[in-house]
Amino acid sequence: MIKKCIDVKLNVKPVFVMFNHKYYYEGPCRMAGGEALQPDFDSIVNGHIFHGTMEGMKHAMPECVNLMEPVYLETTCNWDIKDAYFDELLKDQSEVDVYLATGAFGADQVFNEFAQRCKKPICIQPDIWGPARAGGLYNLGVDVICEPTWADIVKRLVVLRAKKAIAQANLLLVTRFNYDIPVAGATDSFVNLRAVTDLMGVHFRTVNAHEILDQLHPLTEEGNHTTPGRITPNITEEEIKELEVMADELLAGAEVAEIEKDKVVKSLIAYKVIQKNMDMYDCSGAVIPCPDICSTRRINEEQFTFCLTHSLNLEQGIASGCEYDVASTVTMLAEMAVSGKAPYMGNTLPIISTDGRGLNLQILKMLSEEDAKEIEGKDNLYVVYHSTPHRKFKGINEPNGSYGLKAFAYDQKFGAVMRHNFNEDAGQVITFAKFSGDLKRLLIGKGTILKSVGYDLHNCNGGFIFQVEDQKKVYKEQCRAGLHMPLIFGDYTEELKMLAESYGMEAIMV
Repeated sequence: MIKKCIDVKLNVKPVFVMFNHKYYYEGPCRMAGGEALQPDFDSIVNGHIFHGTMEGMKHAMPECVNLMEPVYLETTCNWDIKDAYFDELLKDQSEVDVYLATGAFGADQVFNEFAQRCKKPICIQPDIWGPARAGGLYNLGVDVICEPTWADIVKRLVVLRAKKAIAQANLLLVTRFNYDIPVAGATDSFVNLRAVTDLMGVHFRTVNAHEILDQLHPLTEEGNHTTPGRITPNITEEEIKELEVMADELLAGAEVAEIEKDKVVKSLIAYKVIQKNMDMYDCSGAVIPCPDICSTRRINEEQFTFCLTHSLNLEQGIASGCEYDVASTVTMLAEMAVSGKAPYMGNTLPIISTDGRGLNLQILKMLSEEDAKEIEGKDNLYVVYHSTPHRKFKGINEPNGSYGLKAFAYDQKFGAVMRHNFNEDAGQVITFAKFSGDLKRLLIGKGTILKSVGYDLHNCNGGFIFQVEDQKKVYKEQCRAGLHMPLIFGDYTEELKMLAESYGMEAIMV
């Protein structure tokens, strides 16, 4: 089945290791008087702390967290430590991803031994006494998280969920020549995919491009040309009929539709075949080498492109990268997991003026004369464009946004591509990022959308101009990361920085 990273839940187990005085006495370990000194009075207070904390915790937890049943343990001033304590605290150990723990003064020995035994991240429930617990755990080599507020804790949990989702992901690699990098396209991607698996956990499932192309037609009794006699996930006649209905719906919903229905259906067939292969290999995304396949001339013969495949995949929370850019696709997994929004991957380029203030010719061809005048004179500009916009920039579970449908090919008008008018999103903050091919860095930056580009054009166009704080700094760091820098709406720079650091990578903030 297809596995979506946004469906992955982080299993969080609340743990309370509390303390109860069993006798009446005063001294340097007693901080109260009167009734509070009576035996078992602490248990009453502990009960209020437990119930109040659980209510606050339920309110604070994000949707991506599965809050497990809490475990409550009370130690005493007898200073006893029993194996039964740890049996109770660790009873769900195999299912837990992170413990959200509260420890009380006096219960430190049990709390610390539990933290050492569990071998899972320990997240200290936020209070001003957090450093008293966290400091000791750090010294013991425990993976401890200590933050001052619930909002900060939530960000940490979101990052842990993202890391889990990436580790569980399988990516379908459609290959023609090479496994790691393409002959043409994203040669700035990961150098060694086995190293990616070792560090991040994500696995890869390969299928030959010619086998995929053969599956664009219903399976004959003889089988496909490249796999004669084998049962393969070819498109079926019934599925083609369903895709014809889907094509009607896409055309009807488009603000602008400048492509024939039969060409839309052909691109939808490619989308369906990729989905069937992802389903077969339990994948969370797909990576396809556009230039390497294009040079076979079979795309021309079949009259489709994979652009619509990427757009429709991304809308569902499925990572989908063109130009065989595995690094960008893994980056998209991370972005979706921390944001719940569909990313957009495109050629990301600085706008360098040709006369000191004007725009370069490549950008001018994408803009109307009026739009060009609005942009001219502005500094620190970048542009991003590709043919994979979609309808879910504001959230995968949000209503569809506006879109247009165009043809990719200039002359033959095949290859359905989506367009989005980013003028509707002027002023929107975006976060862009990219894992470096050597796995040493994650480039992370912010920008603000200024102007849509390429909406009315065919081919690999359609995107927007955005403004960054320091164009030269972004460009310098981008030269070590690569051309594509997948982006999402909103500011998620802090979450991505935490994720990079959790892998031992340098987070490059631009």
